[in-house]
Amino acid sequence: MTGPESRRPGAGTIINLGIIVIGIVAIVVLLIGQLLGNASREPAQPIDLEVRFETVADGFEAPTLLIGAGDGSGDRYVVEGRGRILRLAPDGSVDEAPFLDIRDHVRYQGERGLLGLAFHPEYADNGRFFVAYSRRDDGATSISEFTVAREAEGEAPTEPIPVEETERTLLTIPQLPTGHRGGMLAFDHEGKLLVSVGDGSSGDDPEGNALDRASLLGKLLRLDIDRGYPYAMPRDNGFADDREARPEVHAIGLRDPWRFSVDRESGHVYIGDDGGGDRDEIDVLRRGATMASFGWADMEGSDCFGGRSCEPEAHIAPVVVFPHEDGGSDRCGVIGGYAYRGEAGSLPGGTYLYADGCSGTIWGLPAEQLLAGEAAPAVVGRVPPELGGVRSFGEDDAGELYLLTSAGHVVGISASDTTTGSDAAADPD
Repeated sequence: MTGPESRRPGAGTIINLGIIVIGIVAIVVLLIGQLLGNASREPAQPIDLEVRFETVADGFEAPTLLIGAGDGSGDRYVVEGRGRILRLAPDGSVDEAPFLDIRDHVRYQGERGLLGLAFHPEYADNGRFFVAYSRRDDGATSISEFTVAREAEGEAPTEPIPVEETERTLLTIPQLPTGHRGGMLAFDHEGKLLVSVGDGSSGDDPEGNALDRASLLGKLLRLDIDRGYPYAMPRDNGFADDREARPEVHAIGLRDPWRFSVDRESGHVYIGDDGGGDRDEIDVLRRGATMASFGWADMEGSDCFGGRSCEPEAHIAPVVVFPHEDGGSDRCGVIGGYAYRGEAGSLPGGTYLYADGCSGTIWGLPAEQLLAGEAAPAVVGRVPPELGGVRSFGEDDAGELYLLTSAGHVVGISASDTTTGSDAAADPD
């Protein structure tokens, strides 16, 4: 209809009011749907799992990590905190000659030592691998590359260069003579090297390093070691668009991320972070996440820390909060583990394990609960005291999981015969 009648006063107002009413009704319907959906959603359930332990090898000095090289050999490499890496063959034998021996470079004291190891994704071809260690002279954390000599096809054999002489320092991180080193290394699904770094303090991060985007302390770093010199900055790093942040920074707000893992199926990162007071935590950094902060030292677990004011909504909440005391069992220092993706089916697929460094307790939960943020961890085992305290988890190329203990044992983990919840853990998104 045209003409003056269609433009009479109030016509537009009536139409706008109608649109507003329709919008309000739609919002109410949506909210009711969400409430009904939340009400019908079943809470997370603990898995029915009991694990058993079997010593694979022993006699190691202060083992801190076990990984495979990804070269199809089935070899496993055990990192010793004093500064050696030893090759553990598929038959359980250990080479007498170390794969790497840099004890004269390493300060082994408290939380210092040879801390991390990662093999290049193309190690079988290029022989490159990376370590994190505390330097003997000043205690700074060094991220270094070494290379195992490879003979080119058709060339006559040459005298190999000792691996120790190939060191190339990528990054040096000065640290105070206190604790919280971090030091875990791993490659993500994009082939970038992830590095965990503690806040460098022995307590409450008085310098505010962890939330300072211009500091490398209290962070998860991400380096492109295939471009640039000594490395390049990935353009998709978590804080790449923040001009105040160091370009290596990928996530902030961590205290002592001693061990993290990259889910070999999904690419999500699961971080065990040691807290400062009453609780530790398990955090999830989703693949592709940006501007991720886990809150330390404004927050510990899900709460403001030490009476400080904080903004919980500005940080990623932990999925698991790990109290230091529970039922009279003293705990200390969460040990982050792996989501099981093994070929042998030794554990329910997708089961994430983590541990406590003092009590020897092992917890498990489905990786899908980590991603849903509604975790129901279950105690799945306790390490016998004669094996020593838990120092770290390990994962070989076939996805099988291990524990490394303070008494020098490498211990395989599998489900006991009494376990009934074999399908308890599903694959993550």
